[in-house]
Amino acid sequence: MSDPIDTQGPAQAPAGGASGIGSKAVKASVWVMGGVVFTRLANLAMTVVLARILLPQDFGLVALATTVLLMLQAITDLSLGNALIHKQDADRADYDTAFTLGVLRGLLLMAIMIGAGAVMVKVYNDPRLFAIMAAISVRPLMAGLMSPYYITLAKHLKFSVVIAIESLAAVLQLVAAVAVAWTTHSYWGIVAGVIAAGLVPLVASYLYAPYRPRFSLASTKLILGFSIWVTLNQFITVIGNRFDNLVIAGVLGTATFGAYNVGNNIATMLTQQAIQPLERVFFPSFVHIAADRDRLRAAFQRSQSSLFAVGLPLGVGLALVAEPLVSLALGPKWHLAAVVIQLIAPVLGVQVVFGAVNAVAYAQGATKDLFQRSLWQTLVRVPVVLAGLYFWGLTGLLVARILSGGLLLSVLNLMLVQKLTGLTPLEQVKVTWRSLVSTVVMIAAALAARSLFPNVEHHADALYATVAISIAGGAAYVITHAAVWFMAGRPGNSIEAELARLLSKTTGRFARLRNA
Repeated sequence: MSDPIDTQGPAQAPAGGASGIGSKAVKASVWVMGGVVFTRLANLAMTVVLARILLPQDFGLVALATTVLLMLQAITDLSLGNALIHKQDADRADYDTAFTLGVLRGLLLMAIMIGAGAVMVKVYNDPRLFAIMAAISVRPLMAGLMSPYYITLAKHLKFSVVIAIESLAAVLQLVAAVAVAWTTHSYWGIVAGVIAAGLVPLVASYLYAPYRPRFSLASTKLILGFSIWVTLNQFITVIGNRFDNLVIAGVLGTATFGAYNVGNNIATMLTQQAIQPLERVFFPSFVHIAADRDRLRAAFQRSQSSLFAVGLPLGVGLALVAEPLVSLALGPKWHLAAVVIQLIAPVLGVQVVFGAVNAVAYAQGATKDLFQRSLWQTLVRVPVVLAGLYFWGLTGLLVARILSGGLLLSVLNLMLVQKLTGLTPLEQVKVTWRSLVSTVVMIAAALAARSLFPNVEHHADALYATVAISIAGGAAYVITHAAVWFMAGRPGNSIEAELARLLSKTTGRFARLRNA
């Protein structure tokens, strides 16, 4: 089977001009969001089932290993895929270089993970960590061995195959994790899921983007020229966002860290991770209009309005329903996870509005600005979080995260967007006012529904409270948002307008088919 780039030539921009790009971006967004919903539900189901089988300490042990892996991956992240997307005329030498660098990085991380496992055994006085670290170390190597041509699917905004593969990976992770956990009643279930999730994209990348491995470093300078600031940004970001995991485990113990990590993962999974994949659509879409400042500003504000309209109610709503939801899904031994969700989820929901900032920076090649933003956040966040943990324990840590990850990061993002697009902070905030008003109404409705269930002592109580709060809050938000949109004159830079355009295209297509 021939290589697609060899036979078809370098990747081309999507056909059809601006309208073609917009149409493909809308279709890609639908595929991505559909896949996100499925994979997040699968991940949530896996967390719920494993929480019933395993103990918080089991989650804490594996979370320590995955934290180290995530930090190492970020420190060595070469952003090879983004570099290939950014270079629209990438040739065979570029893809061979990306593959070679990916394999070398995977081997390096594998060796470091095994060595770090021996160190962590002594630091945390737990010999189980070495085997866990050694097993998980295969993940970066599997990622490095993937076909580099796989990125062309995203480059052409063809996300249907990508989402199908990611959905299959989520299912395999769920099955493997639950099967091993049920059999062994140990943390090896979580480890098995981590490894299984990396196997599917590795195999599928060669099925859908055939590639004959060839080692080359011919384009190293070009690729690293784009990715050096991305790597530094990832390094600073992961240090700022993940260092507290290692500290909590050492100070408060692996059981407390396990509960904290599960709560944090659920909050992140249902807010930022639910929206984050859309950056894969934003980036290649913004690349094609980066030279047109007016179009870029308009596109960015549409993304801001739509992201905030989804992210804010997700974060706030999750906090409102956290107590009965955790009691219902995880059980009473995970009460601490509910506290984490209540404090962290709203902050993560607010930050969703800046989900397209990275994509704009990548499209403009302004990766150095991303690094500077992350550097300032880390310089403030590290001492603030350490002080909060030292003086007030876990509560102090959570409050410190609200201040550094919520207030400070919002200010930094507002300033960065102004530099990249020219949009003032006021212009950025103005497109979110309908979501803010609707969220206030949602909170009132959800609290009224929660008052009907003063005591949640049994599964039935937790179920009724979860359903009542979700329905009351969700309905209040949607109705208010739609009503305010009509009252505001149905502005075009809104999620309602995007949905209306998508619905119009869909009904028009069905009408043409019916007439035919």
